[in-house]
Amino acid sequence: MRRPPWIRPLLWHASAAIPVLGAAAAFYGPALARTGGVWPAPLDDVYIHFGFARAAALGHPFSWIPGNGYSSGGTSLAYPLALAPGYLLGFRGAWLGLFAALLACAALLDLCRSLRRLLEPRGGPGAASSRWVAWAAPLFVVAVPLLDWSWFSGMEVALLGAVMGRALVAVRRAELAPPAERPAEQLRAGLLAALLVATRPEAVALAAPLAVAVAHAAGSLGAAASLARASLPTALLLGVQAAANRALTGEWSAAGAVRKLILSNPYPAPLEKALEVIKNLAALRVQALESALGGPSYAFLLPLLGAIAALDRRTRRLAVPLLIGAYGSLLLVALNTTARYQNLRYAAPALAMLLVAAALGTEALARRGRLAAGVAAALALAALAAPSAWFARQIDHFARSSANIAGQQVEVARRLAARARQHRAPRRVLLGDAGAIPYLSGIPAIDGLGLGGYRGMPFARASVHGVPAVVELIERLDAAERPDVFALYPSWWGGLADVFGRRVDAVKIDDNVMCAADEKVIYEADWSALAPPGERRDGAIDEVDIADLVDERTHGYAFPSPRGGWVVGAVLRDGSDGGGAPRFDAGRIIPEGREQSFAIGAADAADAADAADAADAADAADAADASARGPAVLALRTDGGGPIAIGVAVERAADEARVEVPERPLDRWSEIRVPLRDVAPGDIVRIRALRGTFRSFHVWLLRP
Repeated sequence: MRRPPWIRPLLWHASAAIPVLGAAAAFYGPALARTGGVWPAPLDDVYIHFGFARAAALGHPFSWIPGNGYSSGGTSLAYPLALAPGYLLGFRGAWLGLFAALLACAALLDLCRSLRRLLEPRGGPGAASSRWVAWAAPLFVVAVPLLDWSWFSGMEVALLGAVMGRALVAVRRAELAPPAERPAEQLRAGLLAALLVATRPEAVALAAPLAVAVAHAAGSLGAAASLARASLPTALLLGVQAAANRALTGEWSAAGAVRKLILSNPYPAPLEKALEVIKNLAALRVQALESALGGPSYAFLLPLLGAIAALDRRTRRLAVPLLIGAYGSLLLVALNTTARYQNLRYAAPALAMLLVAAALGTEALARRGRLAAGVAAALALAALAAPSAWFARQIDHFARSSANIAGQQVEVARRLAARARQHRAPRRVLLGDAGAIPYLSGIPAIDGLGLGGYRGMPFARASVHGVPAVVELIERLDAAERPDVFALYPSWWGGLADVFGRRVDAVKIDDNVMCAADEKVIYEADWSALAPPGERRDGAIDEVDIADLVDERTHGYAFPSPRGGWVVGAVLRDGSDGGGAPRFDAGRIIPEGREQSFAIGAADAADAADAADAADAADAADAADASARGPAVLALRTDGGGPIAIGVAVERAADEARVEVPERPLDRWSEIRVPLRDVAPGDIVRIRALRGTFRSFHVWLLRP
């Protein structure tokens, strides 16, 4: 009896749903038991996505919190937009995680469907012997427990898998389409490749070779035009994103790259950075490409099957890009300072690409006859079974991590929300890359690490330079805008939490496997040591607030890097007798023999002239005259310490003034005054540490 035509697809979809939904239940069930009913999220970054999704749903796309402005700190442009409908449908609070779980399962089933289309025989010899591979496609998707952890984490990895599958199908369609239809299919492939990059930036390692594969299969259409159709969408996406970042944040790079890339750290030498990248690569190879795949005896099987696909004429246009993408993305994530942490989640896209390449290789080998099909089945069975020993450990780690996030980050959010109900509601909380706290408490926040973004201020880069540089940016805010509550890890925020905060509460967890520390502390803020925003010194025609990155950028400030210019901060008393009020300032350490430099600017004088113009045009003219060429006094703020000597020179002058600085008291700010014979806006001033280390905090240019 002949089966109805709908039976086969129905059976296949049922066979795909069983492993995907079974794996989901295996991870979510124990995690729900550990969290006490809070929908499990093994990473706090999940709540960062939820924050972006909520903002998008409320009409503020690409903002972490409505009112904070544009943020380039989301690791995925596309994923929050995919979550936003869930928020609008009523999945609020932690229950947006349930919508994310449903989306993940749907995305994985879609990936299975795409794999089936790629693996189904296209006729010809050996078609019958390879038919079983399409039915095994779902097993390739869920076979690696380390990848499953990320699939179901609530992050964007499952969506990336679905987009990857559709992009591969589009490349295959562009290869097989008739010439009249091929341009449209090539453009479709290019758009999906761009969506890949919008979902995870390191997917550019796959998008680029896929574009080349489309051009390679151009046939009579011409390679150049085909390459343009396949690559321009990605290029336009990256260009528009970079331009938006530059216009709205002052940085070409996204905040995540500024904050997390090893190359962004100004202090280590190139060799030290290279060693850190090598450490990341070694960890990723051993833990993600070896241990997670079953150990040294079995880890080679997936790459071997991928290599077979790369050698096969029918599959090489997909397999080669997948292999390049897998190892290329690992090279890219090795530049990330956190690549070795958070359960190697950054390796998940590479594992997904390897598994798809291995599935293609299995089909390519099975197509070569019954004996080859048997070998293919044996290799695939060994490759997929070897990682299974890690299921229990990964499921347990998922549950423990989810319990960590619920027990710490979610609990801090609950306590802050309770404080808001019982006392005066906090106007703003300062935190460090913590998504659950503002999302679940509903309290506005500033992310001191900069990934959340705040009105274009360079918090991400400041956090790389040092905690005092973050405080300098807070000093720029109006007093009513500064955070009045902190929720921080004390060990991460020395010099801020202990100096400007009063401990009022804390949440400590046991069995910590995921949070940055086992205790998150809540503080009430005291910013009384900060200067009022816009404060000016009498008689100053220009000033450079060292370690204030906005001021440094305005003045083209340069510090000795690498191995110099470290940011430090202090709260000391003003006045020559130390009788003034305590005042915070941040500065940089200039080692002996190194120098700092800056350009004298008219920005501050211009601001003063604008203000004066509103009151008195004559005063405005006087302010403009004050910035003209002529003699001046350079006033340098430093802290206490032993005798030092510095050299001060204006770049166009031939000589350098040597200034001997005697020992200074430790409890107050000290000032070094250096007369300059002739300076004007645009001049470069260089200050060199001739003897000892110079700790430079502030520079004023005064007219005598």
